[in-house]
Amino acid sequence: MTIKIVGERIYLAEMREQDAQLLYEYSKEPKLNEYSGPYKASESIEKAMEYIISCRKNILEKSSYILGIYENETDNFVGTIGFFDLNKENKNGEVGFWVAKDYWNKGYMTDSVKLMTNYIFKILKYHRVYAHFHELNKSVGRVLSKAGYEKEGELKDALKLKDGKFYSDMIYGIVNTQ
Repeated sequence: MTIKIVGERIYLAEMREQDAQLLYEYSKEPKLNEYSGPYKASESIEKAMEYIISCRKNILEKSSYILGIYENETDNFVGTIGFFDLNKENKNGEVGFWVAKDYWNKGYMTDSVKLMTNYIFKILKYHRVYAHFHELNKSVGRVLSKAGYEKEGELKDALKLKDGKFYSDMIYGIVNTQ
């Protein structure tokens, strides 16, 4: 199964082995890991390669869909977006994403979420997509809102950061109304 979802400025596709070096470098960015746990791809180029191979295997097994984000003009790898924690019976799952620091504030995340959500609804035939994120990571909420997601709730003190303090887990979602 080869996936390529093309937008105006970016496209989403299965990550390539040649992306391992950049995946490793990008994933070491402290801001990317500030609100999440350790990212295995940030440990070594070998771990990044293992992650890419695992993502491709999961796509073949239809257990998750973690794709690379690429610029149309340059073919540069700039981040990842995924659809995972799939509930096939209830036709829903979670979307998660990040883009390398050099590509922040260019609209790539919003474009990626729109493209992925459309693919999830039209091709994978899922009914609902949700995302949850740390309350301090407000940019994720803005991206999701721009992509048509709505705030569904807040789990108070559900996430503990490295500083030892507890914070809310924000839940956003979108339903396929077609």
